[in-house]
Amino acid sequence: MKILKQKLFTSIIVAGLTLGSTNIALSQAMDSDTSIITLTFSNFIIIDNVDAVTIADPTPGSDAMGSDIFCVAASGFGSFSITFANVGSDPTFLLQSNNGTPAIPYNVGYANSTGGPAQPVMAGVPLGGQGIQASNCLNDNARFDIDIAATVWNGREPDAPFTGTLMITVQGE
Repeated sequence: MKILKQKLFTSIIVAGLTLGSTNIALSQAMDSDTSIITLTFSNFIIIDNVDAVTIADPTPGSDAMGSDIFCVAASGFGSFSITFANVGSDPTFLLQSNNGTPAIPYNVGYANSTGGPAQPVMAGVPLGGQGIQASNCLNDNARFDIDIAATVWNGREPDAPFTGTLMITVQGE
C-alpha cells in the first residue's frame, strides 16, 4: 500500500506540473513588449554661394577693394571656425601675374554678417567662435573683403592681370 500511495502521489504531482504549465501557455491571450524611439540629426556644416571677386580699374592712389557675400549654415554645432588661405602649399594671400613678375599680396577680412565691419584674418589661421546663423543656405549671411594696398599695386598695371585662388574652409565647433 505504501508503494501505491507513493506512485499515486508522484503521478498527481507530474500531472499537476504538466497541466499547470499547459494552462499557463494555453491561457495567454495577450502579450506586450517595448520599443525605444530615437530621433537623430546628422551634424553638418556647409558653405555656399561663394563667387569670384573681380577688382577692375581701382582709383590710382587708393587701395583696390572688393568683397563677396556668401552663406554658412550648420546643424549640430553651436559655432564654427573659418579659415582663409591661398590654394597651394603656401597659404599667404598672393595674386600672381601671368608674365612671371613678383606677386601682389592682399589682405582678407571676414564678417559673420553681410554688413558691418570685417575682422582681419591671417592666412591659414582659423578664426573661431563664429555663431551659427542658419540651418540652410536660403539667404547669404557672411562676407569676406579683399584689400590690396595702393602702394603694392600702383605702377604694376603693365603686369596685369593678377589672379589667385582663395580657399575658404568652415569647421563646426
